[in-house]
Amino acid sequence: MNITDTIFRGVKIIETSYFGDNRGWFTESYNKERFKNFGIDIEFVQDNHSFSAQKGIIRGIHFQNNPKSQSKLVRCTRGKILDVIVDLRKGSDTYKKWIAIELSEENKKQVFIPKGYGHGFVTLTENVEIQYKVDEYYSKEYDRSIRFDDPELNIDWKTKSPILSDKDKNAPFLKDSDVNFTIKVLVTGAKGQLGYDVLKRLNELGLEAVGVDMDDFDITDENETLNNISRINPDVVVHCAAYTAVDKAEEEKDKCYAVNVQGTRNIAIACKKIDAKMLYVSTDYVFDGEGENPFDEYERTNPINYYGYTKAKGENVVQELLEKYFIVRTSWVFGINGNNFVKTMLTLSKTRDEIKVVNDQIGSPTYTPELAKLICEIIQTNKYGIYHASNEGFCSWYEFAAQIFKIFGRDTKVIPISSEEFPTRAKRPKNSRLSKNMLDKNGFSRLPDWKKSLEDFKTQYLTLGE
Repeated sequence: MNITDTIFRGVKIIETSYFGDNRGWFTESYNKERFKNFGIDIEFVQDNHSFSAQKGIIRGIHFQNNPKSQSKLVRCTRGKILDVIVDLRKGSDTYKKWIAIELSEENKKQVFIPKGYGHGFVTLTENVEIQYKVDEYYSKEYDRSIRFDDPELNIDWKTKSPILSDKDKNAPFLKDSDVNFTIKVLVTGAKGQLGYDVLKRLNELGLEAVGVDMDDFDITDENETLNNISRINPDVVVHCAAYTAVDKAEEEKDKCYAVNVQGTRNIAIACKKIDAKMLYVSTDYVFDGEGENPFDEYERTNPINYYGYTKAKGENVVQELLEKYFIVRTSWVFGINGNNFVKTMLTLSKTRDEIKVVNDQIGSPTYTPELAKLICEIIQTNKYGIYHASNEGFCSWYEFAAQIFKIFGRDTKVIPISSEEFPTRAKRPKNSRLSKNMLDKNGFSRLPDWKKSLEDFKTQYLTLGE
């Protein structure tokens, strides 16, 4: 058996061996265990068989909407067809694209089409018979069609005078269809600052989102991670979960390594097995903070604390195991969910007249709703690689604190001090400036200026009555 992948996730071309003699031939067209070994773990429930008498008949584009969507295993047992598959999954980097595969009684090829795709074919000869298996029963209620000549799809059917049923002639265009397929996105660390906003943004976009956290499964356990991600079977994993207690990491090195390196490895292994994209959220702490120039995306990493070391190792794991990956480095995140510098400053200002804040560490605050929007845009593409994503503009922690008190109308005085005057167990980089070259190169918009986003946070914060 030979299985060939296509540009569409999960769509596979299958060629089985066949044996012939003077009497004829034999082939094993389906074997559940062997198909499972090739990633087609489907419980088929119905076999269909169609006959088309004339050349140039088009049947399609057909599908059943969720929750009655169907996976199909299609073969041509008489004559010849051009089998057409259309990606109808909103959010896919191949959305609205199509591929065509010739199936015939001679080549004995089959094509496996998972849920989320439209299907059709045109007969290239007279007297054509098609047989196909499906994993969901026919449902008149959820049965749908899209016009074969939809200009958005622009399919070349290889015929100028197609023969169509009334149903296919009168099918709606995609823009008028109620097709409800989307990619599925798994978000780890869903209860954290960024994971919370990524899930929220995915829901706003109408994409299927599954959020998981420590209570759902342990990412440091390889089998548990593999089994859960295989069960969910996402198209993309956005890996926000991390050990982020920077100072504690100097003491809890084993725990930090287990989460940030081994956990990331386990997720990458799972993504590789199910052919899913992975977006790994990393940090400015992978750099040493030397100099004053922004760090380029592909500059050598050189972390100066253990947390940064584990995040850099996590990046290495993703790059070694996967081809379909995005690494997004960010800095100084703040959002409405969870703890962050902004909330800490506002809390301290309630009881203190003055606060000392370091003024020799320079970087960019990053508002998590804005970062979440960018992440959700990136994962809908195949523009793989490393990105830096933080709000525009640079400041020190001292300047950040002063701006927080200014826009919130707090009278607390901020006193600038050096890093040496505020010793911490983990050394912090003094230069956390990040270049945005890859965002520019790949046509992604930069995030707004950090001061504007701080104003947006204030509105959100006060609206929620914090």
